[in-house]
Amino acid sequence: MAGLLAACFIFSSQSQAGGVALGATRIVYPSDSKQVSLPVTNSDGQNFFLINSWIEDEKGTKSTHFVITPPLFVIKSGKENTLRIIHSGPALPQDRETLYWLNVKAIPAVDKDKKNGNTLQLAITSRIKLFYRPGGLAQGADSAVDSITLNRQGNELIFKNPTPYYISLVNLRAGTRMLPNTTLAPLQSTSLTLPAGAGNEIGYRNINDYGSVSAEKTLTL
Repeated sequence: MAGLLAACFIFSSQSQAGGVALGATRIVYPSDSKQVSLPVTNSDGQNFFLINSWIEDEKGTKSTHFVITPPLFVIKSGKENTLRIIHSGPALPQDRETLYWLNVKAIPAVDKDKKNGNTLQLAITSRIKLFYRPGGLAQGADSAVDSITLNRQGNELIFKNPTPYYISLVNLRAGTRMLPNTTLAPLQSTSLTLPAGAGNEIGYRNINDYGSVSAEKTLTL
């Protein structure tokens, strides 16, 4: 039977889906900005895409705290468009960052010549972090990772983040055993379960505002 098969894939913290690419892997929204912009490009040589964008809060619930324009548009092959993100309220904490997620779904156009056949349409969603950053925070974001501390309690590794910034850690390891990537919330502690055979040397890298990964930092328990 002829028909259209649809599938949806979500790529968290990636900036490219099919032929559609985002201009950043994360967004910082300064509290004194009226808006921030994000380029969206279509490098596919043939296909058009319908782009649908929305914001979710830290827990993954759709949020009305930001407005995206345009929320829905068609991007042609080889073209670029710009998403504009505007904070529309309510007031957010001024002593720390607030985390949101920007979702951009790329839905390929259906070829009319193939509409009556069996086709597979892949709708791919790119999901990147959006940090709402108040002005006048105590220290710079670049040095925040140097302030974290950690200790071990049984088989739990406890990270303490005393800064007002979210800190994204990747390539985490305990000795030679790998740990999952994690994001440390501001002014909070985060625990990870250590696998059997975990060593006492903890290694990690962090991702900065521009999506660059730092050199490895190490701490010994």
